[in-house]
Amino acid sequence: MPAYYSASCKEVLKLLKTDSGGLSQAEAEDRLNLFGPNSLKPPPPISAWKILFNQFSNFIIYLLLFAVLFSIIIGEYGDSLVILAILVLNGIIGFFQEYNANRSLEALKRMATIQAAVLRDGKLKHVTAEQLVCGDILHLEHGDKIPADARLLNVVELQLDESPLTGESMPVRKQTAPISGQPGPADQTNMVFSSTSVVEGRGLAVVTACGQETEIGKISTMISEAKEEKTPLQRRLDRFGRNIGMVIIGICLLVFLLLMSRLRIDGEPLTNTIFLQFAFISISLAVAAVPTALPAVVTIALSIGTRRLLKKNMLVRRLTSVETLGSCDVICSDKTGTLTRNQMTVREGWCLGTSVDFDQDDGIHAIAKSEQLNLLFTAGVACNNSLANLRSDSGGNPTELALLRAADKAGITFEGKRLAERPFNSRRKCMSVAVESENRSLLYSKGAPEQMLNRCTHAVIQDSSPAMKRIPLSETERNDISDTYHRFGAQAMRVIAFAYREISDNEDFDDLAEEGLTFIGLQAMIDPPREGVVSAIEKAKLAHIRVIMITGDHRETANAIARQTGIEGECVTGPEIDAMNDIDLAVTLDTTNIFARVVPEHKQRIVSGLQDKGHIVAMTGDGVNDAPALKKADIGIAIGSGTDVAHEAADFVLLDDSFTSIVAGIEEGRGIYENIQKSIMLLLSGNLMEVLVIFLAVLLGFNLPLTALLLLWINLITDGAPALAYSVDPYGTAIMQRPPIPPGEGILPRTKLRLLVCLGSIGALISLVLFQLTGGGGNEVADIQRGQTVVFSYIVLFEMILVFILRRSYQVPLLSNHWLWIAVVFSLATQIFILYTPARFVFHVTALEIQEICYLLLATFVFMIPALIITRAKPN
Repeated sequence: MPAYYSASCKEVLKLLKTDSGGLSQAEAEDRLNLFGPNSLKPPPPISAWKILFNQFSNFIIYLLLFAVLFSIIIGEYGDSLVILAILVLNGIIGFFQEYNANRSLEALKRMATIQAAVLRDGKLKHVTAEQLVCGDILHLEHGDKIPADARLLNVVELQLDESPLTGESMPVRKQTAPISGQPGPADQTNMVFSSTSVVEGRGLAVVTACGQETEIGKISTMISEAKEEKTPLQRRLDRFGRNIGMVIIGICLLVFLLLMSRLRIDGEPLTNTIFLQFAFISISLAVAAVPTALPAVVTIALSIGTRRLLKKNMLVRRLTSVETLGSCDVICSDKTGTLTRNQMTVREGWCLGTSVDFDQDDGIHAIAKSEQLNLLFTAGVACNNSLANLRSDSGGNPTELALLRAADKAGITFEGKRLAERPFNSRRKCMSVAVESENRSLLYSKGAPEQMLNRCTHAVIQDSSPAMKRIPLSETERNDISDTYHRFGAQAMRVIAFAYREISDNEDFDDLAEEGLTFIGLQAMIDPPREGVVSAIEKAKLAHIRVIMITGDHRETANAIARQTGIEGECVTGPEIDAMNDIDLAVTLDTTNIFARVVPEHKQRIVSGLQDKGHIVAMTGDGVNDAPALKKADIGIAIGSGTDVAHEAADFVLLDDSFTSIVAGIEEGRGIYENIQKSIMLLLSGNLMEVLVIFLAVLLGFNLPLTALLLLWINLITDGAPALAYSVDPYGTAIMQRPPIPPGEGILPRTKLRLLVCLGSIGALISLVLFQLTGGGGNEVADIQRGQTVVFSYIVLFEMILVFILRRSYQVPLLSNHWLWIAVVFSLATQIFILYTPARFVFHVTALEIQEICYLLLATFVFMIPALIITRAKPN
């Protein structure tokens, strides 16, 4: 595509085969038929079937489905139906959560069709944006949203808000002269781009690119080409599932071989019945070893976290993304609209001898006591064209709106009558209005401080006397004014100077001279940080999370906002990134937390570079320019008031635009991860104990302490209910004072695995002793059933004690989760029901007597002593 910004207006029209009168209607229709409509390719619709299928795509689910299939083959239909019911319920919960989240996102989209004013056959007419073609002449006015990329042909004080595309917070003043070199979109001041909007002035432009060829179209293509990455939780669960699968297969084969060896040692013949019996024992052991309730636990924990986040105005698009927030150790944040309000605000007003800081509590009182400051803010209202925009909330020049809001905060109004105006232009760099106020005709002027100071011969000052007086401007005062606006500029504030003079009776309002002015003062403004951002960044630092600011603004502005929000580190610009190879960028990323003047490609390189270093990266943003990086990041967080393109690319949408919600989300994600980890600990400790009991019994030649049905009941019901109750467990007190989970760490770190093995092994040894003491070592069926019943009951008590012992290592208060207590009571109640009702005949167990109950209580006490010692050592 030609570099239209480098060509003259005449050359551009020639290249596009059009003229200043626009295309004919026939030619426009021909081009529309040839090149297609001016629209972006819509993202592929989210298939409900794909969402449903994704709920069943992990290794643990595959293991359970295999168990279902085998149970059906050997005729254990009850077991297979129970497991299948849990899997289906788990899939339904996850499906509806993600499906509803995507429907909620659709409701956020703006449905209005963009209209464009174009010249066709030399006449102005309005068409929909989709009907535009290259060569069309656009007529641009205040408030218009730009429907396509275009080269400007004529401008009258034209300013655009380009923050959705470039991240530039200040309006960009446009011109028509060619530009040399290879400037980025933010520096192509003779071009306008799709998705930006006119905040002031008017102009004519010729369309140079439509649809996918526009800057926003290129970004859309980058998004569609980005590969969907698995979340850390998905990767950890997959790795965990595969590891446990290999262990289970190994144990099952070993048990099967041991059983076959015992048969050979005893000299008994191998029959088909015995072979199937041994195979069934081995497969039952596999079912016992798989944490059957884990998929449901993970899904419900994530679902509960999703609802909590929605109450905090954070919409979750992908269920597994909730936990990913808790794993991230870097947040790459856009500046405009994310860290800042995207609203210019006057911070200081300054006059010779006095000033006001709006951040100070007594600032407004200072204005009331000073005639100088009153005059300064009155001039800001009088010399202003955005009053109607402020009242109607319909947009307008951000600088002028900031002046009006400052005056309103100070309680200052202007009731005079406007007589004439000299609009701002880039040559004079000032604007003036003639007004009639209190029977006097005055000229108020505002503009760039250097220009205004050159036009001033006097200044107003208020010394010790209550009245304000007018004095000649000496070199000392000029230096004082110059030093002040340079000081404001060094803080990345935009500075506007104000002056006035009286208009004589014989002056012509059409030719008002902007000379011999009296200097009033300066108003310094900036796009300030959002409320709560500073404390949120500090909280992130305490949680060992690095915050990086990425913006399209200039270096000075980026550094100023970084200082105000507490972001520390070096600053690097987009052109400097272009000069780096990947190795240089990797080194730069170690010390740089501020990136200025960047384009979408830079954001993707930054995110990729951080991911290559092993970081889990969250990227926040609201503009079209943020979308590719949102998609590339491990977790993309779009601002609710941002663009639809950003929403589509993100995993989260902040409905209230609050940066503090991100930190709340991180806390939620960490809490969810810990709750899932606790559930896995509970499930695996019990499962390990069951596997060891069977394995050791086979190894030592004992009778089997547990039947397949008892194993399945424990896994699905006894420990399933408390594991699910962990989903609503409150979070530990120090959850935001620890580092994030390292990316390479499994879902259970070594310390947790050691604890799990210790607890499971102690429980297994106690179970075997109980089994032998209570009749399990005999040859009578009734004695073996009694021993199995005692072991079955002990494992239930073991699991219930374990529920509370595990919480100690996570610093969770004992009585803080009533659902957990309900789950424990439910599990114990079902155990009593099985033992003392006719249900015992179904499970082939016996009612326990006083002696056996005493054995159980003693065994439980013996287990608690070492368990409490082990879990007391170090909190999580």
